[in-house]
Amino acid sequence: MIISIDAEKAFDRIQHPFMIKTLNKISLEGKYLNIIKAIYDKPSANIILNSEKLKNLPSKPGTRQGCPVSPLLFNITSEVLASAIEQEKDIENIQIENEEVKLSLHVDDMILYIENPKDSTRTLLETISNYSKVSGYKINIQKSVAFLYFNNEPSEKGVEKIIPFAIAPKRIKCLRINLTKHAKDLYNENSKWLLKEIEEDTEKKRKKGKILHVLELEEST
Repeated sequence: MIISIDAEKAFDRIQHPFMIKTLNKISLEGKYLNIIKAIYDKPSANIILNSEKLKNLPSKPGTRQGCPVSPLLFNITSEVLASAIEQEKDIENIQIENEEVKLSLHVDDMILYIENPKDSTRTLLETISNYSKVSGYKINIQKSVAFLYFNNEPSEKGVEKIIPFAIAPKRIKCLRINLTKHAKDLYNENSKWLLKEIEEDTEKKRKKGKILHVLELEEST
């Protein structure tokens, strides 16, 4: 089974104490750690109304908007969850040739590849729940989805009773790639829209090139 989990308001939910403890655990110290601590030590915001600065408002959990370090801080805290899942033996990974694969992280999305869906999913959700209690992490139920890449109705019904989000019937999209139950369907599910997108981009560039060419001719005359 493949599970695509989206984090709800990912950057806005990180608990600052948990983030600082995580940075300590990875041996970030000295000047760099002190800078992060200074940024997130009792953060506050101000509202300016009619050129007048109002009273300080305490900021909520989460990383600072627009800060270039924010995505990195989120990724570092996400590694705690990833490590917990990797180390949990009751969450069975799949095997691709000689390589064992359990999960991959893509910014605020997590893709999991697991065997024994019923038992593994139950343990997975418990692991995420424990992580959520200390980190502020929350699953976006509306954007998360599971996909059983084999036709087994009893297994599907068993998983449906456990997971809080939908099961995709025919395909699941991972990083804009549609994964299907049968390898023969991969071409039709992916190549058609990709070729159409390439054709549209090519046509746009062709038209843009014509316009630029006309402008260059006008400037030269």
